[in-house]
Amino acid sequence: MTGLKIIVATDGKNLKLAQRVREIAKGRMCESEIIDLSTYDLPLYTRKTAEKDAEALHSLIKSLDGPHPWFVLLPEYNGGLPPVWINALTWLSVQHDDFRKMFNRRRVAIGTASGGHGWKALAAMREQFAHLGSDVVGRYLRDAKGAPAKDETVVDILDRLGL
Repeated sequence: MTGLKIIVATDGKNLKLAQRVREIAKGRMCESEIIDLSTYDLPLYTRKTAEKDAEALHSLIKSLDGPHPWFVLLPEYNGGLPPVWINALTWLSVQHDDFRKMFNRRRVAIGTASGGHGWKALAAMREQFAHLGSDVVGRYLRDAKGAPAKDETVVDILDRLGL
């Protein structure tokens, strides 16, 4: 049984969307884990903080490592990605023993639950994961005002992830 890592950066709408994805995956006999980046106590990365205790970072790395596909659900913040995602990614890039291996050829699905349309967040995620060498699923999940995410879309994305 292949597992799925569902990564969220906030505990609001994207977490609720992640819970929907998990329930649909469970119905397909697919184990999954929600990784809420907002629960990891990572200080804002600067060169001055780079040498601080990295217990939270090592816990995050342990959660993310392995061959499991990811379903990343991030809101759009001011036309970009949320600071907690950027901060976590920065920490991973400077502290992980093999950062590129974590992303290279990893199957990744992307989605967003945003107050607006979320198009810029989806484009930024697709560009960022492609830059890191991930295999990004062509279909995305979008939950917006007046256009709620459909379960059929989740099912299709899980199929594309091979789950």
